[in-house]
Amino acid sequence: MMQSRDYYLSRRFFDDKHYPYGFSRSGDFTLSEVQALEKHGVLFQALMEAKVLDTNEEDKLFIKVMKGKKQPQTLAQKAWLKYLKCSKRAPVWLTTRKLGASNDQLYSVDDDFDLEDAI
Repeated sequence: MMQSRDYYLSRRFFDDKHYPYGFSRSGDFTLSEVQALEKHGVLFQALMEAKVLDTNEEDKLFIKVMKGKKQPQTLAQKAWLKYLKCSKRAPVWLTTRKLGASNDQLYSVDDDFDLEDAI
């Protein structure tokens, strides 16, 4: 649904899928980048989806930056590019157990073992 630019600027941006605890707790962004994302993120997302009715020169510049025709100039543009890069990376899972095919041999059962012979 197409809306005005002010409508999108009045809403705070968040991404529960990639940042369920918020941008500030992720460690990916500085405080100023978090503030820029939260303020401009909904507008930037709407601009990328062509949902903004009344675009201005700043919005047109943002679209050129997203198409790769211009370099990012503002903190908000740089933060948005960083957000796109970080949200597309694969999640890192840490485990205390070694996984792999070699583990199958370590835990194999020897059926020829007799408990009475061990005593």
